[in-house]
Amino acid sequence: RYESVTTVGETFADAVLGIGVAEGVDGEIIHVNGTTWRIPADGVPHRAPADLGMPFAVAAYGGTPVTRDVPQGSSMADVTALVDQVLAAEALHHDYLVAAVELVGDFSDVLLRSEHGQTPPYQPLGTEGSVTGEVRFPFDAWSGTLAGFRFPDVADDIVIPGLHLHGISRDHTSGGHCHEMTVQRARLRVWVDDVEVDVPGLPVAA
Repeated sequence: RYESVTTVGETFADAVLGIGVAEGVDGEIIHVNGTTWRIPADGVPHRAPADLGMPFAVAAYGGTPVTRDVPQGSSMADVTALVDQVLAAEALHHDYLVAAVELVGDFSDVLLRSEHGQTPPYQPLGTEGSVTGEVRFPFDAWSGTLAGFRFPDVADDIVIPGLHLHGISRDHTSGGHCHEMTVQRARLRVWVDDVEVDVPGLPVAA
């Protein structure tokens, strides 16, 4: 499903942070610090206009963040475990909620990705480098913001289990969905209360 079901303005106008994908899978979306960015297949971020359509987006509104320093050398798995530690300390558990996550700092061995945009008739997403597949951007060193959500470890065909982060570099010259990274120095913020999650286009329960 690649057609738009919401817009940047509708979903992110009052959001603390958010992620999504542009219509026709024409780039990854990240919303941080009041600005929404689209990172297309060339890896260069652009400010996303309010009327840009999205087939999928998740946004967090409000909430009180818990802040932690992230140990140097931490991987994606280590950061996921740290998020879970924050939730456990708050007597919460990721099985029962979606936690909004922001990671700001300096990283190494970073692998970001985006997708080639498509037009109808849409094709299934392909392999790396194909016309309908992902394009990967490796960085030995990268500084910026990684933002997204710690989703429950369930396969419900709606969200991807685990930690799902999109990134925008400090100088706004690179970004995308984060596959891999190693923390050199970073601060983690996890929103654990009063977080609303908006996944537009889901069927309405009877």
